[in-house]
Amino acid sequence: MDIQQVRNFLALAEELHFWRTANVINITQSALSRQIRALEDELGVSLFERNKRNVKLTVSGAFLRDKWSALLDELDQAHLYAKKLSNGESGHIRIVHPDSISYSLLPDLVCHIADRYPELTVEFVQLLYENIQESLRNYKIDMAFTRQVNMLPGISSRKIKSEPVAIFVPEHHPFISYDDVNADSLAGQRFILPVAERKSSYYFFVQEIFASYGFFPRARYHSDFGSSVLGMVSKGLGIAILPYSFFSPQHGRSQGY
Repeated sequence: MDIQQVRNFLALAEELHFWRTANVINITQSALSRQIRALEDELGVSLFERNKRNVKLTVSGAFLRDKWSALLDELDQAHLYAKKLSNGESGHIRIVHPDSISYSLLPDLVCHIADRYPELTVEFVQLLYENIQESLRNYKIDMAFTRQVNMLPGISSRKIKSEPVAIFVPEHHPFISYDDVNADSLAGQRFILPVAERKSSYYFFVQEIFASYGFFPRARYHSDFGSSVLGMVSKGLGIAILPYSFFSPQHGRSQGY
């Protein structure tokens, strides 16, 4: 017994006429008769009562019609879902992103996914103390937006945008224009810095900026959450170097350059 035999049985159970059913499923009437007879022999039951005028289901045939019809519907749905999974149209994916794109790139991405893949479930997460590239390679996540340069084979990556950084300061800070920013004025500031232990590419990038001005600040506060950094900046606990995308009404009233 195979699925096609079952489908042909269900077609005959619907039409209750061998000739019409054979035309519908595009096989000969004799081939259909042989399939039904083989199915009955395999199951050891009669599925149809036949005479010269009529074809009708037996009790066993009616029972199997209802059961097999439901099972085939479920099987068809499973095949459709598997196809959607294969095409990336359904299922569940995890996307890692930095806090800085929460109000810029991320909303547009969500709209695009919702429009094109409405059945796809998406989980947006932030990984602070795990290696993002290793998480990709180990299938813990499916996609990542990161400032780190991909160093591992087997991971496809593409640069999607470049972004300037800015110095974020609280209101009424002495820094008013770019001319106020120099090596001496920066050296006298308290900075809120990325977490050094993570050794992220962004941490080293910020250190390169300080090196270009000829000093390395000390800091009492360290965070990799941009929103948390902005909150501390707004309270006058220090200033910070962050991606310019943090400069938005949703992130507060800090000044950015």
